[in-house]
Amino acid sequence: MILVNHMILRNHMKTVTVEGFIAPHNRKPFRGVITIDTKTGLITNVARPKKGQKVDHVFGSDYLIFPGFGDVHVHAREDETGKQVYKEEYKTAADAALHGGVVHIAVMPNTPNPLVTKGQLAWHRNRIRTIAHSVAILNYIGIDPKTNPLGKPGEHFYKLYFGKSVGDLTVTYGSELDVILARYRGHHISFHVEYEPIVQASAAGKTHSDRRPVAAVNEGLRILLPLIEKHKIHAKLCHWSTGGESFEMIAEYRKRGCDIVLEVSPLHLLFDTSMTDADPSLWLKIQMNPAIQSVEHRKALFKGLKDGFIQFLATDHAPHTEEEKYTAFAKFSSEYPAKTYKEIAETIRAKDEALYLATCTMNNTSGAPWLDVYGLVCAWLINEQEFKPQDVARAAAYYPGKFVNPHLKRQFPKQTKKNNWGKGFGEIKKGFVGSLTVLNLKKKTRVRREDQKTKCGWSPLEGRTMSGAIEAVFIRGRRY
Repeated sequence: MILVNHMILRNHMKTVTVEGFIAPHNRKPFRGVITIDTKTGLITNVARPKKGQKVDHVFGSDYLIFPGFGDVHVHAREDETGKQVYKEEYKTAADAALHGGVVHIAVMPNTPNPLVTKGQLAWHRNRIRTIAHSVAILNYIGIDPKTNPLGKPGEHFYKLYFGKSVGDLTVTYGSELDVILARYRGHHISFHVEYEPIVQASAAGKTHSDRRPVAAVNEGLRILLPLIEKHKIHAKLCHWSTGGESFEMIAEYRKRGCDIVLEVSPLHLLFDTSMTDADPSLWLKIQMNPAIQSVEHRKALFKGLKDGFIQFLATDHAPHTEEEKYTAFAKFSSEYPAKTYKEIAETIRAKDEALYLATCTMNNTSGAPWLDVYGLVCAWLINEQEFKPQDVARAAAYYPGKFVNPHLKRQFPKQTKKNNWGKGFGEIKKGFVGSLTVLNLKKKTRVRREDQKTKCGWSPLEGRTMSGAIEAVFIRGRRY
């Protein structure tokens, strides 16, 4: 009777099978068949292909099947004020994520009305539930000098801006940071690290890298690390931009038992100051906080991501309109009153190339959209930067999954048994969510404006041909 019931259950379980070279984080790719229960959305089996086996989706040797990618650093711009939804909102951010091969995102709190209270968190969770997007969207909670934890350690993840970036969530000095972190003892906090007094003292620098120098990062880190140790903070250092001294300090505190992980952004891997020195107009697309630095720092970031010193490939997807990226040209508005900033820039470029390039180096709006090209950057790392597939799986899937998995049930409390989280994201194993990212390593992709799903409608890689393509994305067994 038990056998009969078991067979009945199996017959009623609808599955999808996917065959190809599976790329886990801890071994070389291997040929396998993944079985996903479409009712629960979970993986039920991973096995070697059998002769004569019928499979729903088969991918050849040019493809790699990864656990669904996750981006733990996204600015979706939406809050209850609606003031910034002209450049992004939850739905369009999720659309861009799906287009980029990303199946879950964690969204930053520094919107016009920063997310710092339980009431605000409830608004955001309700909004995300209403959208009901296939991409899982989670929220960070902000920290400022007046906030307190919203729960016990481990129940939420937080963001603290040690240095001003974009928005009003800012902690400036080490003395106030000590007081704040004492309240958040043992919690999980992601940090923006740039020491504000050095940034302010460097404001007259010629380029963004001069205005936000390596010294600002290193001094901020020098102040922060002892406090991470003192208050037993589980720390993630965001969009890391420097190697050298900062790596040495981080390594030392890890040896002392501190839990410290790092992100690196695609921008800091793709660009360095040798490129902006050769073409200052690049600043219009790639100005970011913290700034790109020298080629030596870029090489250190590559090595750190490849050897596991850096755990996360995280975009810091920060959409702004193109007009906002040309704000340095606002000073010419009186001469060209009927033109947009971008049109003014193009007019000046036609008349005076030197003036145009000099203005490009001046302070513009920091941040750029990156979600649409996440998977393309992963393929580029494998094809052109000698990364192994397991290196990419580790940074783009395993660690992002490990970061969000403890929070899935809390942030999605109404998830049903028929559509549950199982063991979460990040691995292609029985019991994990059946979400996959399939890369085509042989097909090239030209980044075109018309293909971007982000609401701001442009990409810093526009016009560039990337050495790979996103072949398919599966979310809970459904192919997109």
